[in-house]
Amino acid sequence: MEQTSLTPDQTIRYLKARYNKSLQRSYLAKLRCTGGGAPFFKIGSTVLYDRTDLDNWVRAKRTPKAHSATQAQALQRGLNIKITASP
Repeated sequence: MEQTSLTPDQTIRYLKARYNKSLQRSYLAKLRCTGGGAPFFKIGSTVLYDRTDLDNWVRAKRTPKAHSATQAQALQRGLNIKITASP
């Protein structure tokens, strides 16, 4: 049976293996304090992450593919612009 709750160190390895996303332990800790990270829970002093929550968090962080630098900047600002080729 696959373990679904992961410690921060296991989380780092999981995200690297599954999404090629490298995070530092200190960055995960910062996100736990400031917000914006994957949901977590604590049992005593042990921090745990659920795999499903991690997968959903990574999917939510994805941005649509941009076709130009202008479109990429607009997407980062939350604008959805369409770039059309000139005739």
